[in-house]
Amino acid sequence: MTRRARAASAAASRRRLRTWSRPDRQVVALSVVLGTAAVAFNGVPLLLNGMPSPGEFGTPAWLLPLLVMFCLTEGFAIHVRVRRGGHAISITEIPMVIALAVLNPLLVVLARTIGGTAGLAVLRRQRGQKLAFNIALISLQATLAVALYGALTQPDRGLTGPREWLAAYAAMLAADLLAIILITAVISLHDDPSEWRRLPSAMRGLLLVLVATSVALISAIAVQNNPAAIAILAVLYGVVHVGYRTYVQQNQGNEQVENLYDFTSALDSSLNTGQLVCLIVGQVRDELRASSVELMLPPSGTEPARSVRLSGQGEMQETLTHEPAAAGWWAPATAGEPVLLAADAARADGPVDGMAVPVPVGDGLTAVLLVTDSLPDTPTFTADHLRLLQAMANHASVALANARLVDRLRQEAVEKEHLALHDPLTGLPNRRHLYRLLDTALAPHPHGTHTAILMMDLDRFKEINDALGHDIGDALLREVGQRLRHQLDSRGCVARLGGDEFAILLEVASPEDALAVGQELVRNVERPVHLDHLTLHPRASVGIAMAPEHGSESGTLLRCADVAMYAAKQARAGVRIYRATDDRNTPQRLALIGDLRDAIDRHETLVAFQPKVDPATGAVVGAEALSRWNHPEQGFIEPDLFVPLAEHSGLIRPLTLHVLDVALRNCADWHKAGRRMHVAVNLSPNTLLDDTLTDVIKRVLAEHGVPASALTLEITESTLMADPDRSLVTLDGLRRLGVKISVDDFGTGYSSLGRLRDLPIDEVKIDKSFVQNAADDHRDQALVRSTVDLGHALGLRVVAEGVEDEETYAFLAHAGCDVVQGYYFSKPLSADEFTAWLNSTTSPHELRMVAIPQ
Repeated sequence: MTRRARAASAAASRRRLRTWSRPDRQVVALSVVLGTAAVAFNGVPLLLNGMPSPGEFGTPAWLLPLLVMFCLTEGFAIHVRVRRGGHAISITEIPMVIALAVLNPLLVVLARTIGGTAGLAVLRRQRGQKLAFNIALISLQATLAVALYGALTQPDRGLTGPREWLAAYAAMLAADLLAIILITAVISLHDDPSEWRRLPSAMRGLLLVLVATSVALISAIAVQNNPAAIAILAVLYGVVHVGYRTYVQQNQGNEQVENLYDFTSALDSSLNTGQLVCLIVGQVRDELRASSVELMLPPSGTEPARSVRLSGQGEMQETLTHEPAAAGWWAPATAGEPVLLAADAARADGPVDGMAVPVPVGDGLTAVLLVTDSLPDTPTFTADHLRLLQAMANHASVALANARLVDRLRQEAVEKEHLALHDPLTGLPNRRHLYRLLDTALAPHPHGTHTAILMMDLDRFKEINDALGHDIGDALLREVGQRLRHQLDSRGCVARLGGDEFAILLEVASPEDALAVGQELVRNVERPVHLDHLTLHPRASVGIAMAPEHGSESGTLLRCADVAMYAAKQARAGVRIYRATDDRNTPQRLALIGDLRDAIDRHETLVAFQPKVDPATGAVVGAEALSRWNHPEQGFIEPDLFVPLAEHSGLIRPLTLHVLDVALRNCADWHKAGRRMHVAVNLSPNTLLDDTLTDVIKRVLAEHGVPASALTLEITESTLMADPDRSLVTLDGLRRLGVKISVDDFGTGYSSLGRLRDLPIDEVKIDKSFVQNAADDHRDQALVRSTVDLGHALGLRVVAEGVEDEETYAFLAHAGCDVVQGYYFSKPLSADEFTAWLNSTTSPHELRMVAIPQ
């Protein structure tokens, strides 16, 4: 056989295997086996012994009545539901026992088969596979009953004694047990493989077999004595049939209520929307005894329309589409009206029968629950079925609305967590996330590897922002972030620290490997960038620090990488690994950081207050709280030196909290003394990005009993403008609290006036570089006047700092400045000195007289 022929043969074998693996084909095969077995058991004796003589057929007069009884008892069976399966319970035991007593075994099998077939086809209207299976089943049942009864009794004894009675019981129980097992097998093959687990509950029907057999024995004995007794027995059979049918229907009604309760209980469990949809369609399909159920969810926002369909074979099919579903027979359900589609033999396409009900799912949206094609034991869907479906849909509606709300809250929580840890512009991890990753990476790692942190900065990025605008600058940052992420792939993590600074965290085998990665990233970043009609040629500098060579703490490594990056920028080297010589003041700086940490812990840093004056009245309206540090050995340390140290070493938060606490405590004392003044506190860039800042300030305000409106937080212009989107969340929270926001050093940055307009601020503070010469320099005067006019036009208070003489003070008052401060009034004073200074100042005139120019 050639290779092609073998392949064709194998393909044909696989097709045949797939064909016979289909459930309907397996049911057909089982029916053929049963029918063959019945024919074989009855046909082989005929072939061996020949046809019985006429005298051996029993009492032929009973043949026609028994055919009618078999037809009626099989045609008016009582259907007992077992989940999706259905077991038909009939009292065919009555004619069967009589037939065993009065007919030849072959006639018993023929009468049972012919009469039962008539009942199934004519009265119950079965067709196709189901009819074929049931004919084979009842024929095999009769064959088994006849064989077992004949084996346990003597020929021609009728039902004369206990032995015959017990044989009848055994024959009927065996025949019905065979039927229960085979029906369970068919349901398992065709519909639900788990049906075998419900076999014990189906066997409870054997109790009815005992009752029916007892009635049959009594009837057979009575008929043998007096054939006219059959009329009385017919009445008894009818009453028993009707009574038991009523009992079964009532029992199934109670079971339906229990199932509905179980359904609602299952809906109350913690499920997401997807799990809940699967539960709903599964429970509705089983309870309504439908071939298929479909739940169609409408589109919501960016979510597409979703359709989940469960077929009779248990296949779950989900469809997502952005197109609206085509209207069908169920269209009224979308408008809130239930639909009942009764069975119609003349329908050419679509379902044989079906139901559709609306399912509100919240937010004004309505889903549709479709139930189509009732199972064979349910002739068609009725109004009762529709009411049950509506009840289940009502419960499903509440559960789905709650699940969608929970899903939405979970999604929002995930999104907020993502926003808290990622840069909104580039989608990269932010500084906070990088610290977490770096802390994890600095844990003990395999020998021979090093944790490297690469700090990248774009050269002359400020010039791009100034010349081309922030939109182009933002687009460039996004492109750089994307290039870094793609180039690095899975070798490490890329983060954006703010502005044009990026950090790369990775594991390397040696410093040379880290240097090679840095050079690779620089080459990739410095490829031309095409933005609209512009072509930019970015340049980058990278500094590298490695653990444990350069430090074992996150803050130390980042600082070393930052030092190396600035060294690379100054040397135009592109990439540089940290060297101790690049950080010239490292020993002194580290020692100073340690001293600063001790000073903050012991509250040895001081808070000084500089008055803020209303130039229109000369009244003191507030004070700015400033941090001061007198080193025990080095004396007074300039704020411009120790504040950056605090920022880079992670000490800025406790330092800021100390200043805030002292400032608000003194503000509370001023209020108690009758001076309704406000106090201003400076915030560093890192503090503004602290997501707990609002809660901390709220707590400190409450501790000192100071209204939020009495606190002004001063933030440098460069901090706001470098990344206003990330600052906006914190600023909004502070504004809602009632705290005033001031932009410090206004005019020295590169503000976008559009963004300044949209930021939640209350005042701008003109930098002292524009104020100190304003009395003499017409250019500074123009800048001050335009700033005052701009601030007032935007509804902002305007503050000027650096006032050192009478002429400048007079000019600012004439220009309309709202608040001024400077050495003309007082240098920064300690809390006690400031209070004494306030008490000595009783009028605007006296204020100007006691001013201490410095």
